[in-house]
Amino acid sequence: MLRVERLDGRKHDRNGFDCGVPALNAYLQKQASQHHRDGIATTHVLIDDPAPSRILGYYTLAAAQLPLLGLSSADQRRLPRHPVPAARLARLAVAVPEQGQGLGEALLQNAVKQCLALRKQIGVRLLVVDAKDDRAASFYAAFGFRTTAEQAHTLYLPLGTV
Repeated sequence: MLRVERLDGRKHDRNGFDCGVPALNAYLQKQASQHHRDGIATTHVLIDDPAPSRILGYYTLAAAQLPLLGLSSADQRRLPRHPVPAARLARLAVAVPEQGQGLGEALLQNAVKQCLALRKQIGVRLLVVDAKDDRAASFYAAFGFRTTAEQAHTLYLPLGTV
C-alpha cells in the first residue's frame, strides 16, 4: 500500500533515490533533513509498504507569502493590502522508474491536503510553486494553479475558505 510520511533519514534510503534531476536528488540526499531540523521546510516521502525504505517520490513544503498584486484581481477581492500568507511547494519529484504512473499527481494531492489541514491551524490562503520550466508549469496549471502577475513560472492555488 502506498503512503506518504515525513522523511526520516534513519529509515528512508535517500541515497537510492534518483528522479533524473541532479538538484532534486541532491536536495533530498544532503539538505532535506537539515532543513527540517532548522525549521526551514518539511519533506514528505511516498513509500510502498513492502519496501518502506525505498522512496518513490517526495515533496517539500515551506512557509511563504505572495504579494497581493501577484494575484488575479478576482483573487485579490476581500483581502487586506499586504502580502498573502501561503505555503510553498518547494520541490516535488518522482523516482525515474515510477514516472508516468500518476505518482506526481498523488504527491501534489497530498501536499494540498497538508496545506488545507494547516489552514485550519494558521492563516494560509495559497499554495505557491515556482515551476522549473514550461512543462512543469503546465503540470500545475492542469490542477488549477494560476500564474502570478509577476512570473509565468510562479503559480498559486487558492486554498478556499474554512
